[in-house]
Amino acid sequence: MKIIPAPLNYSVDEFIDLFNKLSPYFDTFQIDIQDGKFITNKTIDLKGYLEAFKKADQEKISASTFDFHFQTLNYLEDINLLSSLKDNLNIGTLLIHFSLSPNYQLLTINYPQFSFGIVLNPEDSVENLTKTYNLQTINCVQIMSVHPGPQGSPFIPDTLNKIEQLRTKNYRNKIFLDGAINKDTLPIIMSKKNKPDCLCIGSYLTKADNLKERVEYLKETVE
Repeated sequence: MKIIPAPLNYSVDEFIDLFNKLSPYFDTFQIDIQDGKFITNKTIDLKGYLEAFKKADQEKISASTFDFHFQTLNYLEDINLLSSLKDNLNIGTLLIHFSLSPNYQLLTINYPQFSFGIVLNPEDSVENLTKTYNLQTINCVQIMSVHPGPQGSPFIPDTLNKIEQLRTKNYRNKIFLDGAINKDTLPIIMSKKNKPDCLCIGSYLTKADNLKERVEYLKETVE
């Protein structure tokens, strides 16, 4: 099980500071972009992140992979911008919310250079996902275990059932879990027969008084 830091950043300097703290322990990061329209919370936009990438340690940036989680209505504009940077940045998975009704097949056709994933909010069902798309064509599914918004939203245990539902439907690609993952909720996650492949973790890492201790706890628990 892979741990991916997913910090919410509200300024360029904040991202650089968090990236410098986390990069000694992790090589993949999930960049959350929230526009204040699709959801009420607002982070720095993609251009702000790109500015931060330029100002950060270039050796660390080059050694890292960045997933992009678009919680924004204008995700197509951001994807177009990323297209021009594909050779200069290690881009992992681009994650689009199912509730934004993306045409997943069209995205994969128009942007074959990228790997796309679908994000399920707590109210989105696996059943509706399977009615809309062939599951086997989706590179990854990210399950939100909180209602998207500012950090600190409560964990929703029932969302873990979607992992079993996906596996029962023979979905064998990666499943991400995002939201309120910490020392209290991780034992619940690990107790399930069907577990996610990746844990996307925000405030438990970014607000840690002893980051090394928390990283060790996470890695020991998931391994």
